[in-house]
Amino acid sequence: MFEKTLTDLIQGLRANKRNEAEYIQRSLSEIQREVQLSDMHQKSVAVDKINYLHMLGYDMNWANFNVVEVMASPRFGEKRSGYLAAMQSFHQDTDVLMLTTNLIRKDLASANIMEVSVALDGLAQVATHELAQDLFDDVLAVMGHVRPYIRKKALVCACRLVGRYAEGLSAFVPLLKDRLDDPDPTVVAAAVSVVCELARTDPRSYLSLAPKLYRLLTTSANNWMLIKIVKLFAWLTPIEPRLAKKLHAPLSHLVSTTTAMSLLYECINTAVAGNIIDVQLPAVDSVGREMDFASLCARKLEQFYESRDHNLRYVGLVTLAQLQARRPELVAAHYNTIMRCLDDPDMSIRMRAIEAISGMATRKTLVPTVKRLMSQLVLSNTVALQPNSCAELNVESETLDLPLLDAAGASLVSAQGTIVSPKIDVSDVADNPEYRLAAIDAIIDMCSRQSYANTSDFEWYVATLADLVYIAGVDVGLRLSERLLDVTVRVRQVRAFSIKMARRLLSDSCLVDRSCSDGTNSPVLSTSAYILGEYCMLQPSSAEDIGLLLPSGLSKLSDEQQAVFVQAAMKVYANWLKDVSGYWNPEIWELVRSVTSSTQHTLSSLFMGNACVALPLQVASRLRMFAEILKTVSLATSNLGDSAPPVCAELQYLFSAYELNPVSAAAQGKVPVPEDLDLDTYIGEPIPDTTHKVMPPPSPASRPSRAKDPFILPSVDDIPMVALQLDSPVHAHKPRKTKKKS
Repeated sequence: MFEKTLTDLIQGLRANKRNEAEYIQRSLSEIQREVQLSDMHQKSVAVDKINYLHMLGYDMNWANFNVVEVMASPRFGEKRSGYLAAMQSFHQDTDVLMLTTNLIRKDLASANIMEVSVALDGLAQVATHELAQDLFDDVLAVMGHVRPYIRKKALVCACRLVGRYAEGLSAFVPLLKDRLDDPDPTVVAAAVSVVCELARTDPRSYLSLAPKLYRLLTTSANNWMLIKIVKLFAWLTPIEPRLAKKLHAPLSHLVSTTTAMSLLYECINTAVAGNIIDVQLPAVDSVGREMDFASLCARKLEQFYESRDHNLRYVGLVTLAQLQARRPELVAAHYNTIMRCLDDPDMSIRMRAIEAISGMATRKTLVPTVKRLMSQLVLSNTVALQPNSCAELNVESETLDLPLLDAAGASLVSAQGTIVSPKIDVSDVADNPEYRLAAIDAIIDMCSRQSYANTSDFEWYVATLADLVYIAGVDVGLRLSERLLDVTVRVRQVRAFSIKMARRLLSDSCLVDRSCSDGTNSPVLSTSAYILGEYCMLQPSSAEDIGLLLPSGLSKLSDEQQAVFVQAAMKVYANWLKDVSGYWNPEIWELVRSVTSSTQHTLSSLFMGNACVALPLQVASRLRMFAEILKTVSLATSNLGDSAPPVCAELQYLFSAYELNPVSAAAQGKVPVPEDLDLDTYIGEPIPDTTHKVMPPPSPASRPSRAKDPFILPSVDDIPMVALQLDSPVHAHKPRKTKKKS
C-alpha cells in the first residue's frame, strides 16, 4: 500500500537532481520487485513508471513479458497502460510479440469500443509481418463497425498493416472504396487520407477510385480533404490524360474562389503538374471575366511570392519555376518581383528565386540579372581573391555605386562601369557556399543556354567568366574553365579578346601563386594557357608571354596541366620567333639569344632540378621536344647573320600548318557510308592462323651459339670422360653416431 506512483517518481526525480542516477537505480530496483507481484494494479503502476524511464533513455526490454501481462488485464485502465508501454518499447525483433496475437484478436472483437480502439492503436504501432498476416482479416471486419470512431481507426490501422503485409492490399482496396461512400464525413476524410498515403508509391492501382474522388471534389466543403483529393489527382492525371479536361472546371473554380492559401497552392500545383493549364477551355476569375487558366494561375501566384509569410513565398517561387518551364511567356511579366526576392534574407527563398530567374533570362534581361547576382558576390565578405591593387569598396549612400576599378583599369571588366545594388546587408546569405555555387551556376546557365542564344556580347561573357575567378569564393574552377574554352572555340570573333583575358589571368601573380598552391583555380589557368598558345597568332606576340606560361609553381600542378603549359609555351615561342624574324637586326639577334637562353634555364630549373623525380610521360615528351627546339634555335643563332635563320620562321608550321575546327560529338554519325566500301573483304592476303599449328624447328644457322650462351648446356660430345677403376675396393662411410643427451 506504500508503493510509489508515477507522480511520486516524477517528483522524486525533480527533487534529486544532484544524485539523479542513484535515485533512478533505486527506483528501477523497486520496479523490478513490483512487476513480480500478483496484484495487477501494482504491476500496471510499475509498467507506467518503467515506461516513463524508457522515454528518458533507460532500457526496459527486461520487462517485456510483464508488459504483455498488463495488456491482458480485464480492466481498461490497466490494459491501456500495457498497450502504451508496448507501443513505446516493442519493435520488430521483440520476441514476446508472438504472445500477443490472440490477446489483440480478443480485444478487437470486444463489445467495449475503448478496448477495440486501444487494440487498433497498439497493433498499428507494433505490427510485424506475422502479426499483420494473422490479424488482417480481423481488422477488415472492424471496418464495418457501427461506430464511426472505430471505422476511422480501422482504416488507418489497415493502412499500416498493408505496409507490413502487402498481400492484403487486394482485399483492402474494395473495402476502402466503400468507405468513400460512408455516411459519416470524418470516415470519408480518413479514407481519402489513406488513399493519398497508399497512392504515393503506386498511383496506378487507385485509378479506379477517380470517379468517387471527383464526386467528393465537386461536393465537399472540407478544405483539408479537398487538399488531399487535389494532390491525388496530381498523381493520377499523368497516368490518365483524359482526366485533365474533366478536372479543368472544378480546379479553375477553386482557384478563382477559395481563400485558403494551402488549397490554392495545391490546385495550382496540380494544374501545372497535370498539364491541366494546357486544356483549351476558358476559366472564370473571381469577378466573372473569362481568361486562360494558365494566366489565372500565374496571377494567383502573386499572392504567394508577394506575401510576408516566408513559407508562402517559398512554395510560390517553387510553383512559379514549374509554370515557367511550360509557359515562360506568362512568368516573364513577374521579372521585377522575382528580382526583389533575390535580396530576401531567407536563403531558401533566394535559392528558389535564382531557379526562377534563371529560366526567365532573355537577351534583354540577361545583363541586369547577371549584374545583380555578381553584385551580391562582390558585396559579401567571401571574395576568393582580390586582383592586384584592388581598391577598397566604400558604402556611404542609399545605393551602392561600385566602380570596381583597380589601378590598372578595371578589376571587373564585365561590370562595364558600375554595378548598382540596393543598400542591404547581403553578407549573411551571400557568404553561404551553397548560395554562391547556385548563383554562379545560374550565371553560367543563363549565358550559355541553347548554344548562347541569350548572349549578344561575347566579350562581356568572357569578361564575366574571368571576373568570377576572383569573386567566386568557392571552387568552381573546372566549370569556369569549361565555359571559357567552349565559348572561345565556338565563337571566332571572341578569340582575340579571350587571349587578352588569358593574359590578364596568367599575369596576376597572386592568382597564379594561390592556384598553384591549393589548386582552386588551376583548371582556369590551364585553359588560359591553352587559349594563349592555340590562338597566339591573333594578337601581337611578346616574349613576356613565354614567361607567363612557365611560372615558378608550375611543378605543383597536375600532370595534364603541366603538359598544357609546356605545349602552349612552345607554340608562343615559335610564333614569337616568326614575328621577330621579319625585321632581323643585331638587337633582335641579341633578344632571341637572351630569350632562348632564359627559357632553357627556366625549363631546367622547373623540371630538371631534381633528377630523382621521374617526369610523367605527357610532360616529358613535350619537354624533350621543347628542349630540342631551343637547342636547334640556339645553334642556328650562334652567329649573327644578315637575315634570320630559316628555322626561326619555319618553326611555327609545326603547330599551325592546319587549323583544327570544333567537331560535334555526333558528327561522325552524320557522315554517309560510301556505297562501294566493303569492310568484309581483305585488303591484302589474309594473315594465316598459327594459333593451333606446331612451329617447325629453327634452322641450325639460326640457333644461338652454345659456347657463348651460359644458360644452354654443352653438347654431350663436349663433356670430358673419366675412367673409373672398378678393381679397387670401395669404402662406404658409416653415419656418425650422436650421443643422446641425458
